[in-house]
This record gives sequence, C-alpha cells and structure tokens, in this order.
Amino acid sequence: MRFASRLLLVSLLAGGMVVPAAAQGPWSIFVAGGAAGFGGASTLPEDEPGGTAQIKPSPTTRFHVGVARSFGRTAAAFDFAYSKSGLGGYGAGGSYSLSPALTLYDLRLLFSYRIARFDHSSLNIALGPMLQVWSGDAILDTQTRLGGVAALTLAVPISGSIGLLVTGSLGVAGSPFDTGLLESAGGFEPANVWTRELGVGVRLSL
Repeated sequence: MRFASRLLLVSLLAGGMVVPAAAQGPWSIFVAGGAAGFGGASTLPEDEPGGTAQIKPSPTTRFHVGVARSFGRTAAAFDFAYSKSGLGGYGAGGSYSLSPALTLYDLRLLFSYRIARFDHSSLNIALGPMLQVWSGDAILDTQTRLGGVAALTLAVPISGSIGLLVTGSLGVAGSPFDTGLLESAGGFEPANVWTRELGVGVRLSL
C-alpha cells in the first residue's frame, strides 16, 4: 500500500501537465518525476515452446522538464523526458533481470482540453505525438520511434504562481529492438512498446 501511494505521488506527470490556472499567466514551465512501466517491446510466438514470453525494458523512474502555453480552456505543451532502465525477461514462470542498460529520451507535443474545474483546480485531458530515442547495450546503434500519447492531469494551485501537477499517461510507439537480435535470443518478435506512467510535478507560471 505504501509503495502504491509513493508510485502515485512520484509519477503522474509523464506527459499531460499543461494548462495553468486561469488567474495566472499564459506561459508556464514545469519539472516532474514519474514511475514508468513498459509493456510489449517483444513477444514470443505461441507456437514457440517454453521460454520467456516477453523481453522488455524494466520499470524505471523518469524525469521531465517542459514549457506550456495556455489558450483559455485549451493549452499546448512541449515535454522532454529522460530515463535509464534495465532489460527484463517476463513469463508465466516469473521474471528475471538482464544486464544491458537502456537510455530513453522522450519528446512529446501535447494538446490539452480542460474537462472539469474544481474551484481553482482543473482536470485536463491531453493528446499528442511522441518521439522516442533509444540507445544502450541492448540496442543496435540509436533507434528512433514515432508514436502517440494520452494523458490525464489534475492541476492544483499551491501558492502564487506555483502549482502542483498530478498526471497519468499512456503512450505507444514501435519496438526499439532489432529483429535479428530478438530472433537470436530465442525466437522473439518485435511488438509495440506501451509506456505507462504516474507522476507528480511542479509548474511555475510566468
């Protein structure tokens, strides 16, 4: 229960933290941290016997910085994220960690809409394109993948021009893994990478 609470508190910012409070300036900057988990990346075909069902990046902590511009009920934001993670094998028999390290740079352009207001706080939904740049020991050269992301953000004023952002996001993009390497690892095939994140951030209105 304590882990779930920390995960909710340390993660919900990954991608939709936009929309300053109405009484503040239209421009804002933000920083955030989030707990991210990954799905997909590779699969083992059903006709392959035994083995691990999936190889994918292991859960990690991501760090965000960005700038946002409000247009009343709508807003736009540029979000840059950075994280390092390991590589994990997952299957019905359990999971194990692999040594190669992965580095992910994540660029997001988000367009949001305020769907609800609670006094001075607001609930916003955001959608937009996402560019992922992968590198590391488990990646051949640097791999760039284009995808999309959706996010839900609660923006809460704290004091003056400072506000709290609590965000949950879900993104999807192509697998960064080379088909040949996956095949040599036991018959795996590439699959889309799903990125789930919960985080918290601080916004400063300018």
